[in-house]
Order: sequence, then structure tokens, then C-alpha cells
Amino acid sequence: MPKFLLLLFSALFLLGCEEDTTTVLNETPETPKPEVNNLAQPEVKYEAASVSESQKDALVKGNNAFAFNLYKFLADPSKPVFFSPYSVSSAMGMLTLGARGETENELKKVMSFPDGGAQLGSEFKELRESIVSSNEKFTMTDANSLWLNVGFKMLESYGNAVKEFFGGNAETVNFADNKAAAKKINSWIEDHTRNLIKDMIQPDALGPSTRLVLVNAVSFLAKWQVEFEEGGTRKLNCQDCQGRTAKADLMRQESYLSVADLEGVKAVELDYLGAKYSFLALMPDDPAAFPNFVKSMDSGVVEKYLKALANEDVILLFPKFDTEYSQSLTDIFKKMGLSLSFTDSADFGGISKEGLCVSDVIHKAKIKVYESGTEAAAATAVMVKCTGIAMKRPKEFRFNKPFVYMIREKATGAILFMGHYTVQGK
Repeated sequence: MPKFLLLLFSALFLLGCEEDTTTVLNETPETPKPEVNNLAQPEVKYEAASVSESQKDALVKGNNAFAFNLYKFLADPSKPVFFSPYSVSSAMGMLTLGARGETENELKKVMSFPDGGAQLGSEFKELRESIVSSNEKFTMTDANSLWLNVGFKMLESYGNAVKEFFGGNAETVNFADNKAAAKKINSWIEDHTRNLIKDMIQPDALGPSTRLVLVNAVSFLAKWQVEFEEGGTRKLNCQDCQGRTAKADLMRQESYLSVADLEGVKAVELDYLGAKYSFLALMPDDPAAFPNFVKSMDSGVVEKYLKALANEDVILLFPKFDTEYSQSLTDIFKKMGLSLSFTDSADFGGISKEGLCVSDVIHKAKIKVYESGTEAAAATAVMVKCTGIAMKRPKEFRFNKPFVYMIREKATGAILFMGHYTVQGK
């Protein structure tokens, strides 16, 4: 028999998460039908597992490895790119929690998850507690939700596990009325992104065969440890990877910053207030080298430049920019080797006794970088200014060429957001 569709979305820029009042459905599974391959499996009870620092580190390393892999599929050096690998990993983590057999194994491989089941859920819970934080200096939030079709029987154990490990609640909608369903989910996304992400889900993505939508929303808001000069922003020439020029707003600050100039690449790490999160930017001196630099990106490359950083008195000219990016990840996931989840052979017996497969994975993100700080989906890092006596004229670091950037949680090293900046020259 044909399988029903399960939609998976990853939504960003949640600023100020409020506690949901929705409840997880508590319905008894239907009597098994022999024609669906996962019906004979018993319902699995999830029990929280202990998580060591090395296990949490393994999840961070796996998530970061996935981040660089996904970035290489998304990256078009001629256009700005921005996404939250942490958001995608979280949404896919909820999905993996309900996967079984080869479907689970394939998800773990493509996502670089070190574990599955309750162990994976427990690791995500620990990571969320390390990353999510809010005070007068910064706000980093992470919210999850499940949207169930009227009459769909989700296993109680799965709903409880999503609530326990990911803080996600469930709500029912009628996907046959696709306009009303899309409006309701989009309203939740807007409420959790301070209205930055609008109309993410189109009504035609939903329908009578839709059974479940999983949504993750993350957001970040923070001020720089050292703000750029008020009134110092000027329109200056910038280059794209083909050497074409265009005017862009470049902000200015002169201060002690963590910088490096290594192997033809300039690096700067800008902390956010509190020094929990940071913004790392890597710019090849030769714009023509940027496409190959993008292809080379991995954790080893980033670690090399992080180790080379040193505090130095510099004049930093850095773009002020606003990027919105939206992308269906379905075809990309298939190219990455995720095939079973999108077919009738998918096994999501941990979610429901009904046959399910994924119909689409959608991601949308937005970032604003300005003189006083950053607003985005994911992490924040604060940069601390080191005061001292300048003995020579400060070196100028002018980021007027394409560069890769990421927002990191510094203690864990987790990459919350990632992308690259470029002007589109004429």
C-alpha cells in the first residue's frame, strides 16, 4: 500500500521562546496491517541515558562534519549563502529518533550522528542545554514542535521522547484544509522568530496525505563585545570571486582583535558580549581562490585558523549585511546518500504504526550583521577587547572580498550558523 507523507521543516530565527500549551496525542496504535513493513515492531520505550563529555563532543564533531558537508552542496561562490546546520541537525535528530532498521542507519551515516535512539536524544538534550542561553547580553533560543494531522495516531512513546529530549510539543491540524494548516504553522514560526521568517510553508506543500510536520526554530540576538564606530560606515568597493566590483557598506572599528594572516587567508574572530559566542570570518586574499577555498572547508581548516589567531591592534573594515536564504534540502539529501527516508521502503515505526516517508525538507534562514551586533538563527559569541598601548600604526584588515563565516558556541565548538558573504559585481 502507498505510504503517507511526512513533512520535515527547519525554521530559523526564533527570538524569545515562550512555553507552548499544546499536548502530545495519547492514542493507542491501530491493529497492525500485514502489508506495511513496520507494523509488526513493538513500541519502544525511550529512557534518558547518561551522557559523558566525550559523547557530547562526539555529537558536536558529527554535527560540524555534517555542517561542512551540507555547506559544500549549498555553496554557490557567486551568491550569498546562509543556513543553520544546528537547526537542520536538530530537526533530523527528531526524525532519526523515530527511524528504525536501515532507515535509521542511513540517517545516522548521512547526518554523522554517533548514536541513535534514546542515547542520541539524550546527547541532543545535553547539547541544547549548553547552547541555549538568555540574559541581558544575548539571547540564543531553540524550539521544536510536531504538527499532527487530525486522526493520525502517533505513538505516545515518540511524542514523550520528543518532549523530553527536544522540548517539542504536539498540536493537531487538518492538512486537508491546507491553507488553514499552513497559516497556523507559519504563525507559530513567525511568533518564534519575531516575525523575521514569514510564509515559510506554502499551502501546496500540504495535503490529505500529509500526516506529520516536524519544525525546528532557532534564533540568536547579541551585541558585539566591541561595537563598530557609530557613523563610521562607508560605501566602498568590494570584489566578487570573478574580480567584479560593487559598492557595499563597510563598518569600521579600531581595537585589539583576534586576527590571523596565514597562507594567503585573513581571519578574524569577533566576540559577542559575554564571550560565549563568536563570529569567525575567513577571507582569501585572492578572490579567484574563493571557490576552491569553499571546497576545502572542514573542521581541520577552521581549527588551523583558530589556532593561528592572536590579539593585535587593527583597523577592521567589515561589511554590514542582511541575508535571507531559503532552500529545499530534499535533492541535496538524496545526493548525500539519504534515499530510504523518501521512499515507500522507509521505516519510521518508532513514530507510528502507519507507514510514513519524508516528502520534503525545507530550510530558511536570515542574518543581520550591523554596527552594534548580530541577529540570526543560532549562536552568539562575545569578543573581549584587550586594552593596551599601540606601538605602531594598526594593520588594516579590510573584508571587501568573498569570505566564509560561522557563528560558534565557543565552549563546545558547535557551529550554529554558517554561510559566506559576497557582493554580486557588475
